[in-house]
Amino acid sequence: MGQKHKPVEDNRELMLGNEAIARGFIESGCAMATSYPGTPASEILSSVIRFKDQAVQPLHAQWAVNEKVAFEIAYAGSMVGLRTAVSMKQVGLNVASDPLMSAAYMGTRGGFIVISADDPGPHSSQTEQDSRLMAMLAKIPVLDPSSPSQARDMVAVAFNISEDHEIPVMLRPTTRVCHARQDIRLHPPMASQADVNFEKNPARWAATPKFRFHLHQELEEKLKRLAAVEITAPVQLNPGVNGRQVVVVSGVVAAHAREVFLDMGIWENIPLYQVLQPFPLHTDFTDYLRESCESVLVIEETTGVIEMQVADHHRVHGKNSGAVPAVGELSPEIVERVICQYMGLPEPKAAPPAAPGRRPTLCAACPHRASFLPLRKRLPGVSTPAISAVIRWV
Repeated sequence: MGQKHKPVEDNRELMLGNEAIARGFIESGCAMATSYPGTPASEILSSVIRFKDQAVQPLHAQWAVNEKVAFEIAYAGSMVGLRTAVSMKQVGLNVASDPLMSAAYMGTRGGFIVISADDPGPHSSQTEQDSRLMAMLAKIPVLDPSSPSQARDMVAVAFNISEDHEIPVMLRPTTRVCHARQDIRLHPPMASQADVNFEKNPARWAATPKFRFHLHQELEEKLKRLAAVEITAPVQLNPGVNGRQVVVVSGVVAAHAREVFLDMGIWENIPLYQVLQPFPLHTDFTDYLRESCESVLVIEETTGVIEMQVADHHRVHGKNSGAVPAVGELSPEIVERVICQYMGLPEPKAAPPAAPGRRPTLCAACPHRASFLPLRKRLPGVSTPAISAVIRWV
């Protein structure tokens, strides 16, 4: 689909990761963005609204009553050829899982991005679940950014992949990407030249089981092609370094590992690869790991999604082998310790204990705050955490 640019001055802005993602929507010609608020993803849509006046074309931004409705509104826009996106946190994707599974089969016309922000830790969530597993279940590609800047850049990549292969694409930032700040060079906003119309095709949009079978076959073929797309292939962060031992990272762990390699002076000692698309993992890369490497260390949050696709119990070290913690956020200190153990180097001194955390609170402007006050008055003997828990689950 053709694009046209709106001339703007080349400038930079310090942005949250969520703001950078929203800026990516503006720069990529997104025509519709929907969301249901949930930390760590809440600021994405509010930032879209703030940036709307910079867009070349009209942009519809809408809060929905829940994640499923938000998903369906954005997906309907994609069905007629618009570039659309929906954002939510990882437990919100559970609510939207039904249309997600069907959308993977039916595919897209305009680019369609599903942003599911994960919360390793967890810092503000009920679970530490890994949205990449949901992408595997739905059989859609997922991109794993390591920084706010890369998250912004991946928005454009995701739209292009979605349109080229007619498939929803998941972008999976984590808390440390969503809430980090980075100096972002702004790109000129674009307007999509999509041919907006709805093509009546009951065999696709209202498919019965017989047609779903054929759509599933087409989906598998799409995944094979996506496992060979050059722009999302793993990248070697220290080009030219060779060795039979390899470290493979993804997401924010890639940023941590880069710093650890430089600080430890091992940048020239062992190849370090960042996986941009954890699923489907590129076939050439898995062949390289299996055929050319004696030992592979995979460090990723939160589940061994990459690890299970290159599984070899004798050579692959990661969460399944116990080399990487199975629970919790992978901080720079943990990444350093894991790499030292893998390479047989002296382990760093233990980090000082973390400061005690504060009790989670409802986000500012959260509509559940209005529900809390009357419940607190009506249930004076019930503890505040108990009432908060009820509100969060309703």
